[in-house]
This record gives sequence, structure tokens and C-alpha cells, in this order.
Amino acid sequence: MAKPKAARQLFVGVDVGGTKVLAALMTEAGGILAREKLATPRGKKPDFVVDAIAETIRAVAASAHAGPGELAAVGLSIPGVVDPDAGRIVITPNMNLTGIEIVRQMQPKLDVPVTLGNDVNCGTLGEKWLGSARDAESAVGIFVGTGIGGGVFLHGEIHRGARESAGEIGHLVMAIGGPKCGCGARGCFEAIASRTAMDRDIRAAIARGRNSIVTKLLKKDTDLIRSGVLRRALARRDKLVMDVMRRAAVVMGHACLSIRHLIDPEVIVFGGGVIEACGDFLLPIVEEIVESDPLTGARPGGWIVESALGDDAVVIGAAALAQQAVGRDPFHGTASVEYPEVRRTEGGAIEVAGEAPAGAVYVTGDGQVGDPGKLGARRGKLTLGTKLLRTVCQGCPQALFVEVAKPGDVKLSDRARSLLHFRRIDLRAAPDAVAQFAAFPGRKALVVG
Repeated sequence: MAKPKAARQLFVGVDVGGTKVLAALMTEAGGILAREKLATPRGKKPDFVVDAIAETIRAVAASAHAGPGELAAVGLSIPGVVDPDAGRIVITPNMNLTGIEIVRQMQPKLDVPVTLGNDVNCGTLGEKWLGSARDAESAVGIFVGTGIGGGVFLHGEIHRGARESAGEIGHLVMAIGGPKCGCGARGCFEAIASRTAMDRDIRAAIARGRNSIVTKLLKKDTDLIRSGVLRRALARRDKLVMDVMRRAAVVMGHACLSIRHLIDPEVIVFGGGVIEACGDFLLPIVEEIVESDPLTGARPGGWIVESALGDDAVVIGAAALAQQAVGRDPFHGTASVEYPEVRRTEGGAIEVAGEAPAGAVYVTGDGQVGDPGKLGARRGKLTLGTKLLRTVCQGCPQALFVEVAKPGDVKLSDRARSLLHFRRIDLRAAPDAVAQFAAFPGRKALVVG
């Protein structure tokens, strides 16, 4: 009699925010099978929010046809201060969940183990599992958005501290007596270099009479200066925005020096909306400051890298947290990828998994296949734009193989070149890139123009 096939072991990571609940159903190896999103109930009692979280989890399991017994554990990510051991939310902004023992309330609704973590800690955990820190034994995450959050990964886990307050990088004091922070202190990193701080400094300079394209990019004077506006202003080389963001980058660089001197991590991962939009301007300045550190180490390391996971970092980290909660180690030996067989036939045609695509093709770092033409790539002298690169490089490949007649036929914008550099992806352009891709043993991606 044939041995029955073992049930899949699946894990759900949940990012609970003030406006939405996002859940991802994942395999042990890190594949995302499904995503579901529901609006976070606003102004409702805690029970309504807890029910919405449970509904999102059930919906994501159902959308991937997860059978009985396949869902092994759930990881919840909450912004604010949490007590994972007690399963309690100590304090969280923009949601009526402060003081709630959320794990005790969730487990009967789901009948699986539930674990709890801080959102930025989960983002760092996600980058360690499947992102830009995946090959590092130690990492610090810095996420720049409305505020600045951080996480510290050491010795196989997130370092939480004696009071669950480790990794509050945004509240490093970078200027004694500096601007007041939302936490009540003065001179915090967040009060000087977050998007909120940039917004404040740009508006103050405009009020003093400086000119800026920002006034035309905003629909209303009261609109927030969001990351997209900053990106467009940089593209037009707006002097005021460049000055403000350059000062913020310098502060980021010196914050990294403090982190290196205190923890000395292998990588410092920058993520968040500001970095995703403006990292190509900010990160070279950060890297230059870090590399100028006169206190050198015994070995190379301390790299500045950009998040590879973007908005998925938190849910992926929450799923990793769920694995740890049931005694699994997501960081060693489980995150393998099955790549399709890609080869050239005797007639010179490209063949992917036994099928012949119509000319151009790409294979992503997590093994998906697509057509680069749909993402703006051009045949012949292949132009790799950031849209194509972000798609092809999902799954955080170590190397990107591009098949062209000669290496000079690959054209990269400065922004695309920055993306490859700060994700530490080796670009290999060659006439035999398909063969090189097939032989490469590590994480990889391929573009055939």
C-alpha cells in the first residue's frame, strides 16, 4: 500500500495596521501561496478588530485551499510595544487594542498556535529569512517612513531587550536639544531624518522664502509631503529637497556608525517608504559615511543594503516568527527554490521547463517565469529599468544573468545600478548567460532579451 502523502505545513503572517490587516499564507520554504487584505475596523471595540484579524486569516487559508491540519501556526505583527511572552499588546497607536491579550483571544478562533511580535522586528526578521540579510548571521533593520523603526537580529533571533524595547533605533538621540520627537524627547533620530521631519524642514524653509517644486506637486498646502513627492522633486533636482534629504542622509550615516560601534552587525538593512522611493539618493551618502569610519574592523562587513522585500517584509517576518513558535528554524536549510530548466535547443531557440516562449523571457529569484517586454525591457541593447529589476530580483538572488551579444549591450539607469548595488546582486551579462544560469548553484535570476 502506498504511503499517504504528508500534509503541507503552512504558516500565516499577519501585518495588523491602523488602516488594513494584511495576511500572507506561506510554505515552510518561504513561498507565498496567497495574500488577503481587509480594512481595520476604525473606532470599534477591540472584539471587532480581533474578529477582522481572524476573518483575514481564514480568508487567506481558504483562498489557497489549505486543508484541515495544514495550517501549523500564525504570527501576528503589531505596531507599538508588545509582550510576546504574555501574548499582550502593551500599547499601539491608531487601534483600540492597547492592553489586549490578543493571543489568548485569537487561539480559540483559529485552533492553531498564535505568536506575537512588533511590526518592525518582524520586518527585520523577514529580511533575514528571505531578503537582503538572508546570508548574514547578524543584522540591523532601519525602516524610514512616517517615523523610523528598527530591529536587531542576533544569535538566531530578534533581540528584544529586558523590557521588550530593544531596537528602538528611531529614538537614538542624534542631536542633544534637537527637534522635539513624538515620543516626547528631543533630538531623536526620528525627529531629524524621518519623512515627517523632512516634511517639517521643507515647509519651514518655504515659509522663510525658499523656492521649491514641492508647492506645485502638492494638491493642497495641507497635504503631507509623501515619499512619491520627494521622489519627483529629486528627479527634478529641486535644490531645497536635495538639501533637506542630504542632511537626513548624513544623520542616517552617523546613526549607522553608532550601530556598528555598538553591535557590529554583518549588514544594516534600510527599508520603508522613503527608502523605496528615494534610496538611490540617500543610500550612497549613508554608505560613504560608513565607509569613512576610521575605526576599521578585523574583517570586511557592516554592509549597507536595501530591503529586498518591500511591503512584504513584515508579513514574511511574522510567518518566520510563527515557524519559530512551533520549534522550526526558518533560517537554515528550508528556503530552497525550485527553478525551471532553461536551455538553448540545437536550433538556438530558448526553452523553459520544456516549453518554447515567444522570444524574450525572465526567471525571477524565486523561480517564477515571465516576459520582460511587459515590464518595459527593450530587445537588442537591453535596457534594465527599475520596474523590471524589482520584479526579476524578487526572491533576493545572489546573481542576475542577462543574455546579450556582448556585456556592453546591457543599459542601466543610475537608479537601477543603485538597486543592484544596495541589494548586493552580481550582474552577469554574457552571450552564454542561459548556460551560466543553469550551472549556478545559488539563488539566481535570468533575463533573456
